[in-house]
Amino acid sequence: MKKIVTLSLLLVVFLITGCGKEKYITCNINLKNDVEDYTQNSVYKIYYKNNYVTRIEKNDVYKSEEKSTLDYFNEYKNLEYSNLNDLYGGYSYNIEYINDSINISSVINIENVDLKKMILDGYLSSEYVVSGKLTTSGIQYFYKSKGATCDI
Repeated sequence: MKKIVTLSLLLVVFLITGCGKEKYITCNINLKNDVEDYTQNSVYKIYYKNNYVTRIEKNDVYKSEEKSTLDYFNEYKNLEYSNLNDLYGGYSYNIEYINDSINISSVINIENVDLKKMILDGYLSSEYVVSGKLTTSGIQYFYKSKGATCDI
């Protein structure tokens, strides 16, 4: 009888917590820069398990009728992602021109990122990391500070 009660309680706990199932939060940035003549539409899917981020899938679209603006974003984002991957690891990305836009798809595998080095370099606040893991509240705050809105 004791085993049945214990097993029943464990089953209820697993059902309530979702067995540690990976979930995601979506953050968006939509801005229009009239001075530089471009728009940015970004969607960040933040995957997490037990309130710790496992990976981030980012899709950024920069639109402009000015080829020089698109060339700038192409060069800048290539350099940015290459440097981030060299310094901290865990980054993969693809950048392509499509008509009047630059489309950037990237994945950050947080489990392969050197979070300690990011903190030491001042790229990431130590308040966003608990027990060596990036928290969902921390990454939401990080993106919100850059103008994003996030769902929960």
